[in-house]
Amino acid sequence: MRLSRNLCAFTALLTMACAHHGQTDPSAPQAPAALANQVPVPFTELIPVDAFPLRNPASPVELKAACDAAQAKADARIAAVIGTPDGKRTFANSFQAYDELQGIFGSETQPLAFMKDVHPDEKMRAAAAACEADSGKYLVRVGARKDLYLALKSYADRGRKTDALAPVDQRLIFLTLRDFRRNGLKLSDADRDTLVKERSRITELSTQFSANLEENKDFIEATRAELAGMPAAYIARLKKSPHGKYIITMKYPDYVPLMENARSEPVRKRAYAAYSARTAAANIPLMAEAVKLRDDSARLLGFATYEDYRTEDRMAKNGKTVEGFLAKLREELKPGLGALNQRMLQLKRAGTQSRGALLQSWDVAFYMNQIKRTDHQVDDEAIRAYFPSDKVLAGMFQLFSTVLHVSFREVANPAPWAPGVKLYEVHDAPGGRLLAKFFIDLFPRTGKYTHAASFPLVPGHEVAGGYQIPWVALVTNFEPPLPGKPSHLAERETTTLFHEFGHVMHECLTRSPFASLSGTAVDLDFVEAPSQMLENWVYEPEVLKLISEDPAHPGSPMPSALAKKLGAARNYDSAVRYTRQISLAMFDLRLHSSGNAVDPDGLERRVRREVMGYPVEPSEHFAAAFVHLMGGYDGGYYGYLWSQVFAEDMFTRFEHDGVLNPDTGRQYRDIILASGKTVEAEALLEKFLGRPPNEKAFLRLMGVTEQ
Repeated sequence: MRLSRNLCAFTALLTMACAHHGQTDPSAPQAPAALANQVPVPFTELIPVDAFPLRNPASPVELKAACDAAQAKADARIAAVIGTPDGKRTFANSFQAYDELQGIFGSETQPLAFMKDVHPDEKMRAAAAACEADSGKYLVRVGARKDLYLALKSYADRGRKTDALAPVDQRLIFLTLRDFRRNGLKLSDADRDTLVKERSRITELSTQFSANLEENKDFIEATRAELAGMPAAYIARLKKSPHGKYIITMKYPDYVPLMENARSEPVRKRAYAAYSARTAAANIPLMAEAVKLRDDSARLLGFATYEDYRTEDRMAKNGKTVEGFLAKLREELKPGLGALNQRMLQLKRAGTQSRGALLQSWDVAFYMNQIKRTDHQVDDEAIRAYFPSDKVLAGMFQLFSTVLHVSFREVANPAPWAPGVKLYEVHDAPGGRLLAKFFIDLFPRTGKYTHAASFPLVPGHEVAGGYQIPWVALVTNFEPPLPGKPSHLAERETTTLFHEFGHVMHECLTRSPFASLSGTAVDLDFVEAPSQMLENWVYEPEVLKLISEDPAHPGSPMPSALAKKLGAARNYDSAVRYTRQISLAMFDLRLHSSGNAVDPDGLERRVRREVMGYPVEPSEHFAAAFVHLMGGYDGGYYGYLWSQVFAEDMFTRFEHDGVLNPDTGRQYRDIILASGKTVEAEALLEKFLGRPPNEKAFLRLMGVTEQ
């Protein structure tokens, strides 16, 4: 396979060289030129401030009171910004004060809202969900306040001409005013009120969509015979129904291994049907309403589509660029997809002894796993034994201590929201300065967030008296341990852990002076790049020695021969895996480019059938569980593929210098992770790479050769 070398047609990586035609406002303030050698903030001179330990309210009433109090405090701070006479406005009491009040409000409300995703008590989760919705609607109103906008603009009109502002200060002014424009400050009062109402309703819909998934308790039952092919440890941890059958929930640790290993097609089909129908009746209408409101709001702002609105302030700039990127990549992956589909069909017909057997959606995970076992001699369940979770965590900490010049210290008695959750401090090395704190919550439980994610709780930023340290939480749903035995991670769970820990480090190692430019607050089509890059480490021999243990020889790492096989098989499924990502991104793109009367359910099925080529059942409702599109990635799911171009390019430096090279790691920390959004992503990439970014490494990962 090959991929065009034309960057404008493929990825539009070099935005300076590619013409963009996104919706713009000629009267909007223009961004200052990005400075490749921007002088860093004297971060080392700021005293670490740990002012916002995680709020863990004792009751729903207490949680609501804390959430309400945060809004009242923010109102007082906003009044102070607005009330400053024009002649006495400074950068500090206008834009910096506004950024700080946003940071403080987030620090006070995000830990409360986070309880929706992790708290064991259903009433607390409901109260936290209400806080999340109320806080989101509050921020919508604040972002559209004309009096606040005029107060800030009055300083910007004068101060940018008369005051000696640092480049990062200029950037904060530009981005803040741009966001106000995108929040409707150029609209009439009536239209702006409409926009606020629409966005407030979208916040409610998104919160309810996520809560429905987290509260879902669907399951299927299976006999022991139907679980043929499943590992003994998997079966041992399953609960039994009153009928004596095994209960398989629709949570990742139950569902994914079943689909990969169960030899019974009927049980896979039954599980797939249940999984695909989760929350459909409740969530499809929520998504449909959100899509309508998004489209209406984008048109109010003068954009042709919501996709154009969402991409205007990102690297892609418009929906047309995204469409071209996905279409080109899809064409290049078609031969590989066809070859893998044919191989899966061959295995199915041989195994079922049926020449007329067809490949179905519930077959794909199973037969891809068979290909990995038979053609690449790698058994995922056997590999799991080499990744005890404690060893993986310890090795991961050791790796990043070396590469990123930090140390990790577990905090005793952290009093978290649930048993088993751990708290760690991040310290600079060798100086010992406290940099951040993060939680790790690894295993599933009722009502918990169903995927894997990093949750920023407190943003790092300058405050009176020093620097507010970031707080963040890493949440996963890995296979839990059996009584008296350690948990073991599958290969995919190990790479997921590294990926999410990449987000944690991006958040923890920020040096941004401003909360809104801190940590992972970068363009959405770049934010995944640092995390995706870290996935590469899992397959490096030096790293495998740190994170694996041979079950036959405790204390010794995975045998080198097996490590080589694991690395060689890493991308055996790339054509299927990345085509599936294209399918999801194309669904998102079309959903947000087709007007305000789109049926998300039907559209998703059509796109999946078109892109993947497998039969799609009318009973499938994947859109109902596509939480990304109701959790901030709407109009931006393409970013997972887009950002991987940069992730693989950044990793080439470590490939060249050594994956454990502390000098390269220090540069990566200081340039990419510490900067946040204080500098444009393109400028950060060029400074770290020493050249403009390119897609060569990305092509290699895809299994696509250059022409």
